[in-house]
Amino acid sequence: MVNISRRLNKVVAGVVLVLFCSASLTGCASFRRKFIRQNKNKDAKEDFIPVLEPVEYQPVVTSPMDSYKSHYAMVKAYFSDVYAALASRDPSEKRERYLIDQIIAHLRGMEGLLSGDRKLEVQKVAGLLDGVLKELDKPSGLQRQDLLKGSVHKVETDIRSKLKPDMVKEFIAVP
Repeated sequence: MVNISRRLNKVVAGVVLVLFCSASLTGCASFRRKFIRQNKNKDAKEDFIPVLEPVEYQPVVTSPMDSYKSHYAMVKAYFSDVYAALASRDPSEKRERYLIDQIIAHLRGMEGLLSGDRKLEVQKVAGLLDGVLKELDKPSGLQRQDLLKGSVHKVETDIRSKLKPDMVKEFIAVP
């Protein structure tokens, strides 16, 4: 009885071994195809890509009044950001400094579009903002927040009362 069970175990083990070897040698055809490199077809014609003619676009022409209006809108938007930055009061004044620099840049753009006494008014307002930047240069312990907010508010009211696009139509320099 023990002999028969040993023989039976050997036969079963042999059959399993034969099945395993045959499965590993033949394998699944799609599985083998996945890992066999295919030869490149030398007769295949490379695709021709035509070179397109460049299209030249017309430059965008904006009137000086439209440019002034866009500068004015950006100044108004930056003032709201300045108020938010002054209210949060981070230890570093980088954000406030950046926003005020942007306002000054847009004021310089507005200045280039104006003529006469309105141009001098824009220069005066930009000078007030330079004073705000000097206040920001001081160490944070020596800065007076009420002066900063008051100066920024004064500049904003000056801009809104004297430099609105409707009020400066006749001062816009036409090239």
